[in-house]
Amino acid sequence: MNLTLVTAAPRGARRAPVLGNDAPWRSGDLLRTGALAGAGLAGLALTWSGAAGRADWAAELPWVCAGVAATTVAVLGLVTWLVAGLRRVRRLRREILPLVQAAAAVRPAARPAAAAPSADGGFVTAPGMTRFHRPACPLAAGKPVRPLRPGEAAGAGLVPCGVCAA
Repeated sequence: MNLTLVTAAPRGARRAPVLGNDAPWRSGDLLRTGALAGAGLAGLALTWSGAAGRADWAAELPWVCAGVAATTVAVLGLVTWLVAGLRRVRRLRREILPLVQAAAAVRPAARPAAAAPSADGGFVTAPGMTRFHRPACPLAAGKPVRPLRPGEAAGAGLVPCGVCAA
């Protein structure tokens, strides 16, 4: 797998692709999609102009059928583009997932600290909260918090905050 690191480039300089050769689509996919979508749109324009000014349904019916066919061609182009990208992403995922799992097995999972009062005065909560927080927690900042007494959190059904690891 070839991942290219993208760094700040001088203004006007060409940037390296983010994923290099591992991008989900190839240039051939884009060309095929553009050709099919362009052909479909051109067919729709042709059928629009062909059906314009016709007052009889029997005279418009062949143009409507051609319009449906043109729409089908355009949609087919877009679907083939999405399917090509999906296949590529699935293949890359099959290659990368074992590497991620191996890295996770080597490094022990980080666990939040045990629920112990912080040095700056214990835990806080506010009306309507379902969790208790350390006073410096960003989720409690700016809210009308009140201090909790020891053992009050369990009695009120409050659980520790996952952000501040209360």
